[in-house]
Amino acid sequence: MDSQHSDGGEVLLFCPNCGFKVAPTDEFCPNCGFNLKAYRQGTPQKTASVNVQTKTKKGFSRTKKKQRTKQQKRRNLLLTAGAVVLLLIVGTIVYGEHYYSKASTLNRIVKATKNNQADLHTYFTTNDPTLNISNSTLQPLVKYLRDRPEALASFKSQMSTVGKYDNNRLVYKQSGRNFLIFPKYKIQVKPIYVSLTVNKKNARLKQNGKLIATSNSTRFTKKIGPLVPGTYHLASSANINGHKLSNNNTYYLNKNNQQIPLTLKTVSFSVHGPQGTEVVINSKDQGKIGTSGVMAFKDFPWTDEIRVQGVYQNGKKSISSQTRVISDQNNDTDITLPFKGLVSYDDADTLLNNVCDAATGLSNDGDIDDATDDDGDDLSSFFVDGDSDPNYLGFVKMGKGYYNDDDIDGTEIEATVDSIKLSSDDSSDVTYDLKYQFDTGGHYHVQVFRYTANLVKNGDDSDQPLQISSISSGIQKISDYDKDY
Repeated sequence: MDSQHSDGGEVLLFCPNCGFKVAPTDEFCPNCGFNLKAYRQGTPQKTASVNVQTKTKKGFSRTKKKQRTKQQKRRNLLLTAGAVVLLLIVGTIVYGEHYYSKASTLNRIVKATKNNQADLHTYFTTNDPTLNISNSTLQPLVKYLRDRPEALASFKSQMSTVGKYDNNRLVYKQSGRNFLIFPKYKIQVKPIYVSLTVNKKNARLKQNGKLIATSNSTRFTKKIGPLVPGTYHLASSANINGHKLSNNNTYYLNKNNQQIPLTLKTVSFSVHGPQGTEVVINSKDQGKIGTSGVMAFKDFPWTDEIRVQGVYQNGKKSISSQTRVISDQNNDTDITLPFKGLVSYDDADTLLNNVCDAATGLSNDGDIDDATDDDGDDLSSFFVDGDSDPNYLGFVKMGKGYYNDDDIDGTEIEATVDSIKLSSDDSSDVTYDLKYQFDTGGHYHVQVFRYTANLVKNGDDSDQPLQISSISSGIQKISDYDKDY
């Protein structure tokens, strides 16, 4: 075989590398490229070289296959990523259409208003360039809606149906777009302007506690605005005749060009009552009534209600009158403090002179049946304990004594009221003078004594609405003289 290789090589019918049929003249295998000539000549290196080339060739084929697989994976990855992005875009659009819808935005506005959120102002706008939309300027509206749940419910209902609220001062409408895609809904505010008036000079006008003007005349007007519709606290105040006047109130402003009168009212009146009575107006002491029995008030500050009461001090006991109410129609009027136990001069004079009439009849006739007044009322009916009352018995004894006195031909007794002091819730101490005129034959002997009696008020339904409860033992002689007929 060696000689054959060296002589020209053996005859090969098939490729020793791949088994492909070859011709005797082929130097390389037409199928795999194996070096047939070298193989015939017996050169093993050639064979090895051929095997290496063959393997390299096969390796090159596998690399191409791998490259094609990576490209395919990259293509699939791009397709997947694109699908995800598409889904995200579609999802965002669907969510955005819901989130920025008219109904959803209104729900957020109502919630922001109810909670007074920091972003509340972002839901409002205005066409008035002088109105600054901020959480601060929106507070009057927020306060009104938060303090009245029914108003907040009405606000939401009207905005969702007709898109308008509060005299069309608030309109819910589209105002631009979000991200150039979704509609942006806001509440458009139509601001209001209001005029405040005051009737006193140097009056201070305040809006929500902040000084906004001082009047320079008695017909002063201050225009305020632009304002967001809502609740505002408006006030005026001034010092007049030593009194501080004020007019404070809360107003709901929702109409343009409203006129708000912050009038500072005053009234003048006089209070009548017992000397020394402390006059109390709206629970504040105003001073004591003097000897005239009258305390005058000029340009007193008017409030919705002026309640006047008197407090009389009798020793350690305080006696309060019933309350009188003065209206703005009571200007330049007189009022009398209605102490239940306070006896009037007329009533005291009537009672005491009825007693005198009865005592005069007894002194002149000596018969107890003649101890009556002009109306026929018995002397005993003028005393609290009737015919057992010691003061009554004293008058009876006195009258009979004058009748039985031989030096007296006739007697006349008269009473004059000097002063009245409130004693208790149902009685008064009345100081009075009794004038005794005795006919002594040829002239009159006159004596005047001063007494103090406690008179009790029994009420108008009693037979005797006023009676004597007691007479003090301290008697003062005022005069004693004679006079001719």
